[in-house]
Amino acid sequence: MKPSISAISVIRTVMIFGIFAFSSPTFSGTDEQTQPNNFGAQIAGTYLAMPQSADESTRILNLFADGNLTSIQSVQFKGEVPPNAFSNQHGTWKSSGDNKAEATVLSIVYDAATNAFLGTVKSRFDMQFDNTLQTVTVTVKGQVFGPGIDPLNPGSVQPTDEFSHNFQAKRVAVGSAGSTPGDTNTGTDSSN
Repeated sequence: MKPSISAISVIRTVMIFGIFAFSSPTFSGTDEQTQPNNFGAQIAGTYLAMPQSADESTRILNLFADGNLTSIQSVQFKGEVPPNAFSNQHGTWKSSGDNKAEATVLSIVYDAATNAFLGTVKSRFDMQFDNTLQTVTVTVKGQVFGPGIDPLNPGSVQPTDEFSHNFQAKRVAVGSAGSTPGDTNTGTDSSN
């Protein structure tokens, strides 16, 4: 006996619902989503670091509740970090204590003049949030590994370059028209 058209429709509907339901972040069970008080949801958002001097860069940092992050800097495109340029940064983060998180962040570095691929950068971000979770201070330490070297598992291969810098960024609020009157600290970035 063949199933009726309505039975097939019900089965298809249940299958489609199941695919969407079980592929949703709610069922993924990442550590950040299952933490008490859902730290990931509390810090998720876009943060802006504004330069406080001519040798600093503007940065936009995005933190996602699922433990991912992205970052983009004003100095990355034209080789303003001589002679290299680098891609947007992508990584993952996890909670590391009260109002703290650590992240592993990757980017690609290339010669700005020739566009030659120079390698992959692996950075560690140590993030400390203020008590309101509206400002984050970040310490960055990074290493550049040449082409063909896995930056997550370089073995005995030494990095071709190393760097470190700090920045502070404020959460971007919906409807932000500027800083609060009297607030002169819009974030700092001491990177190059």
